[in-house]
Amino acid sequence: MDTIPERTPSMLEDPPQVDLTAATRLLQVEYGIDAEVSDLRSERDRNFLAAAPDGRRLVIKVSNSGDDPEQIAMESAAMHHVEVVDPDLPIPRVLTSLDGRSVVTVEAADGRSHLVRVMTVMPGEVADLATLPAWFAADFGSVSAWLTRALQGFGHPAAYRRLDWDPRIVTTLRPYADRLPDERRRAPMHWLLDRFEGLDAATRELPGYVLHGDVTLSNVLLQDGRITGVIDFGDMHHTARVADLAISLTSLLRESDDLWGDAARFLDGYQRVLPLEPSEVALIGELVLARSAASVLISAWRAPLYPDNEEYLTSLVAGSWRILDLLADSSSADLADRFHRLSGTSRVVSAQAADPTLLVRRQAALGGELSPLFYRSPLQVVRGEGPWIHTADGRRYLDAYNNVPVVGHAHPAVVQAISRQAAVLNLNSRYLHPNVVELAERLTASMPDGLDTCVFANSGSEANDLAWRMARVVTGRGGAVVADLSYHGVSEATAAFSTNTYPVEARPAHVAVFEAPRDAGDDGIAAVERVRAARAELQRAGHDLSLLAVDTVFSSAGILTPTDSFMRGLQDEARAVGGLFLADEVQAGFGRGGRNLWRFQDFGLTPDFVTLGKPMGNGHPVAALITRREIAEAFVEVDEYFSTFGGNPVSCVAALTVLDVIEQSDLVARSGEVGALLRAGLESLVPDLPVRGQGLMVGVEMPGAADFAERLREYGVLVGTTGPGGGVLKIRPPLIWTAAEVEQFLIAFQQALR
Repeated sequence: MDTIPERTPSMLEDPPQVDLTAATRLLQVEYGIDAEVSDLRSERDRNFLAAAPDGRRLVIKVSNSGDDPEQIAMESAAMHHVEVVDPDLPIPRVLTSLDGRSVVTVEAADGRSHLVRVMTVMPGEVADLATLPAWFAADFGSVSAWLTRALQGFGHPAAYRRLDWDPRIVTTLRPYADRLPDERRRAPMHWLLDRFEGLDAATRELPGYVLHGDVTLSNVLLQDGRITGVIDFGDMHHTARVADLAISLTSLLRESDDLWGDAARFLDGYQRVLPLEPSEVALIGELVLARSAASVLISAWRAPLYPDNEEYLTSLVAGSWRILDLLADSSSADLADRFHRLSGTSRVVSAQAADPTLLVRRQAALGGELSPLFYRSPLQVVRGEGPWIHTADGRRYLDAYNNVPVVGHAHPAVVQAISRQAAVLNLNSRYLHPNVVELAERLTASMPDGLDTCVFANSGSEANDLAWRMARVVTGRGGAVVADLSYHGVSEATAAFSTNTYPVEARPAHVAVFEAPRDAGDDGIAAVERVRAARAELQRAGHDLSLLAVDTVFSSAGILTPTDSFMRGLQDEARAVGGLFLADEVQAGFGRGGRNLWRFQDFGLTPDFVTLGKPMGNGHPVAALITRREIAEAFVEVDEYFSTFGGNPVSCVAALTVLDVIEQSDLVARSGEVGALLRAGLESLVPDLPVRGQGLMVGVEMPGAADFAERLREYGVLVGTTGPGGGVLKIRPPLIWTAAEVEQFLIAFQQALR
């Protein structure tokens, strides 16, 4: 048979033998307060309520003689800490005695000495004696997290103590399983305790600090539709944050008629204040079970010892058994999955595991080749960090392709901004909000004079689509000119402009193309001639030039570096014949060229439209169209534009933070410097192959580019291909690359060449 473990002194000592008379006299002598004193319930201590003549209501707390004076000092210090850190938190205030002490001493009838504190009474009714309103579960979660947050900076040597109520160490209560009044409960309890053997170790790497330890219904007050007090810091100890949470949640669920509904509401309220880590959420179910088990085991131990207090000592038993009966049959994994779903962490966790069925399921659900994947053996990606992508098989790859995370995967500042704004508000842009206004102001301020109007969308496709709609209204024409092998989007209109995605014979009559610039000989005269030829083609088909759109790096044509005169020739000739000019900066913008924030500025252009997309939110869907006020006003006379999500507060704060990071880290200049290193290194490795591009947008034209990209993947580097027949290696990394990433890339490139 298991031996009875050594218990904490306060659990072994009898409650203080201090009566009403002694409490009344102590208040008079030590604090100078004459008051009417009455009993309050307690298990290990003696508590009294004092009503002073001046209207004050106070609690006289007489601590168990087994309590450590240092622990009592810790409680007082913690309450003072919370008062200073967050004075709005509704907790009692500790009074000082006539001689300035926060703790005094009283001698009991049996000769024992007890430490005494006097505290203000918080208004309201104790929650476990009230009918809990519908709002309570969420507010209880919020208050629990609120107090936890306030205690984060508090520490005390006395906090490192052992408490029998601690759910992490419930297995130390195993001897009392054989004292459970219902013999049929004993064997299942032993099996459950076997399940908890590793629980203490499992919490050791989780966030933890000195916490209240007993934010339960018996220590929370409510009144007038709100929680008005959190009392009794007597169980304070250093613990895992999630263990403290589980204590509160278990207390709520004992009284719940809707266990999973109240759990969801509690966690919603908690995470509005303190988001949880997935590793914490995984243990909530186990800790709730463990706390429930601790309640019935401690009751089986304590109730026979103190029959006069049996009603109080067994008050938690029925609710605890109800939790155990409802949840204990679920496996740890099933409980973790349920709490992950309630907490919003399920997809983050489940997406980390390798899934051999994923490719087949994707092909079945996403239309097979309708949504193609990179690489012959597709990668299951699970995490991104800075310039790296991690896959489910445990490998990491240097990302030399994805320009969407322009400031690096999961940039902490962007993640922080998105998560904090999402926790406060996300709504459509038909309400006033500063984020959308500030973003528009910053974008237009970065543009040439005249580009003063910003419209937000969700993707570059939508931004280009809107520019096309505006151009047709303003010019009264319906013809577009784009580069051959161009890409401008996936909407019906912009797909027609994306001439690299369909065969020549499929090009609609209202779209004409010009040949992309291939060398320095393609100057302004060549550009004018090509625009005129394309316009003539439109006119033969019954259209005229409304919009000339150009991707300023000619990415899909093979990553080209046009001359300034060629680009100005395109712009000037389009305007000369009554059309408008669009600079598509979706791939080229945000400093990728290494000279200016926008690539069109390198050529001295002043477009009628500038479209931004992909990198704008570092992976969060947000895009923009910048144009002139007169164009927007002409459009509004006959049409309007509205996007439910375009310009929402979360998207805008993502984009604002991306701009902050680019500016603060000087990423435009870094793109130029690192890009020059990259290009020089490539030119030395493949001196006979064309290496093109500027900044961190580089193309290498080479035979078998697709096969070479596959080999680079084997050496831990991800690139793409582009250009005619996919014959150009496309290198387009995040702008946070340094010389170190260039070196790693070149080593892999050299290995793949062999």
